[in-house]
Amino acid sequence: MAEILDGIRFHAAELESFVGTLFTRMGAPAPTASAVARAVTAASARGFDTHGVRLVPYYASLVTGRRVNLAANLVFTRRAPAVGHLDADDGFGHIASFRAIDEAIAMAKETGVAVVAVGRSSHHGATGTYTHYAAEQGFAAIGMTNSPPIVVPHDGTTPFFGTNPLSFALPVEGETPLLLDMATSSMPLNRVELRQAVGSVLPLGVAIDSTGAETTDPAAVVALLPLGGTVFGHKGAGLAAMVDVLCSVFTGMPHGNQLPRSADAGIHDWPSVGHFFIVMNPAVFQALAAFNGGVTRFLDDLRSQPARDGATIMAPGDVEKGMARERAAEGVPIDRLSWAKISALAEEFGCDVPVAVN
Repeated sequence: MAEILDGIRFHAAELESFVGTLFTRMGAPAPTASAVARAVTAASARGFDTHGVRLVPYYASLVTGRRVNLAANLVFTRRAPAVGHLDADDGFGHIASFRAIDEAIAMAKETGVAVVAVGRSSHHGATGTYTHYAAEQGFAAIGMTNSPPIVVPHDGTTPFFGTNPLSFALPVEGETPLLLDMATSSMPLNRVELRQAVGSVLPLGVAIDSTGAETTDPAAVVALLPLGGTVFGHKGAGLAAMVDVLCSVFTGMPHGNQLPRSADAGIHDWPSVGHFFIVMNPAVFQALAAFNGGVTRFLDDLRSQPARDGATIMAPGDVEKGMARERAAEGVPIDRLSWAKISALAEEFGCDVPVAVN
């Protein structure tokens, strides 16, 4: 069962402007506020509601709890022709991730493939926002991030991994980019929270309660299962381990189990999250016409495969493409519980809320 958003709809441009103004009023520099607003609105506009505008109250709590550095000075160091490191200075992960993609693209224009490791960062929302950003500029990209522990190892009972999302985006001639954006847990924690907010139950095989038993009640969740659940969770746990190592050992950050859990975090207990991005320049691998043709043939072949009765074969991101078209026409929905919290923040910081579409 998917979430049914009994929400309030807004035009994406007005929503982005509002969120940017809100974070500016909180004291964030304009580039930082703009990056946060751009990232959360882009996620919501494509249907990634779990990592979209509903996270504004969480990011605001980082500001008011002094757990993010609003005066962050991002420092990029090129450590090899195709390798860079970005020190995010304990600031917002959104601006650090956009900057990392920009630096990776600049290197990939020279070297064909480029890697940027990001250290001393924080939650950056939907990882696919940044790989999609690269693909919009004609580059393929892989992105990932680690996070505090909430996912048990396969056959485990105590959280060790974060949800550790993994994303891949690819430019597609004549349509918006192909986008895979997935958690390595059976379900993202933010989706559990969204289901609690909108009153939806969980499927079996995604979460456990305080007794270690599987639960369908989002309010009872104390930990998530890795992708694949109790039977095939070794696959999700393996992917989570890969993401964690790349985002910790390669960035100089702690691995997920050593990051402060949100409930235990105090003032100036910086998240110290790591991100890892790989950007590829298709033109270096082969002529762009051949690359574009190959991608189109692949997608046409995939989408034309026979499907079960009542089903349609889709490429990664096709569902979100449909949602993006619908939301561009009808507005971006925000669930009512989240909007009540956001409206309270707007009143506290003296911001006018946008006019709802519905």
